[in-house]
Amino acid sequence: MLETDLTDVGSEHSSLNLALLALSEIAQRKSNDGLSYKEEDVEKFGDAIRANNDDEQIEQIERLIRAGVSLDIIYEKFIPEVAELLGNQWKSNKVTFVEVSIGAQRLQRLSRIYEKQYLGPLYSFASGPDILLILPKGEIHTLGLITASGIFKKAGSNPSVAVGYSENELLELVKKNEFKLIGLSVANSGNLSEAIAIANLMFNNLDQCPPIIIGGQGISRSTNEEQLKVFALSTQDPSEALKLIKQT
Repeated sequence: MLETDLTDVGSEHSSLNLALLALSEIAQRKSNDGLSYKEEDVEKFGDAIRANNDDEQIEQIERLIRAGVSLDIIYEKFIPEVAELLGNQWKSNKVTFVEVSIGAQRLQRLSRIYEKQYLGPLYSFASGPDILLILPKGEIHTLGLITASGIFKKAGSNPSVAVGYSENELLELVKKNEFKLIGLSVANSGNLSEAIAIANLMFNNLDQCPPIIIGGQGISRSTNEEQLKVFALSTQDPSEALKLIKQT
C-alpha cells in the first residue's frame, strides 16, 4: 500500500481530536527557543496513553504548551520519545506486547491529528524532491514513518510511504519513479536483516541508486556498524537525511 497522505483522522474519540487541534493552534504561536520538556513529562504521558485517558492526555499537552513548548517539539520530539519509552518498557517486560501495540496506535493517531497544524498551509504546494519511505516486512508500527513524513514535507520534499510491499514490488516501484532518497524505518531490531536485504537489492539492481538511509528504535548503539555500511546514513533524525538530498 503506497500512501502519499497520512493525515486522515478517524471519528474515534472525536472530542479528544477537537481538543488537541485547539491546543495545537495555541502551540503554533509558541516559541521553541530553549524550551523543552522533562523526562517525567514523557513518563506521565506514556502512562496516560497506556490507560487510554483522554482527559489526562489533553491536560498534559496543555501544560506543555503553557510552559512554552512548541508544536514542532511536540510533533518531532515528544511524541516519538513517548513511543520509544513504551518500546523500552516492553523490552524490559514492564508492559505486554498488546499494551505497547495499542499505545503505539494511539500515538499514531495523535501524530495524524497534529500533522496539518505542524506543516502549516503551504506544505501541499511543495515542489521539492520525491522520496520513498519504506516499512520493511515484519514491522507493524508506522509512527516513525508518520513523523518522518511530516518532517520531510515541512522541508519541502514529497514523501511517499510504502507499506506491505514485497522486495520485488519495491524494486519495480523505485525503477518507475525518480526518488531522490529512500528511507527505511526499523522499530524492531529483529527486522534489521530485512531492511539490509532491501538496500542490497536496490544497489544490485539499479543503474543509479539514490542514497538509502535507515532509522528507528531498532537501530541501537549496539548494532554492528559493519551491518549498516550498506546505508548512506543511520540516524534517528530525519532532518539529517535532508542533507543527503541536497548533495545529490
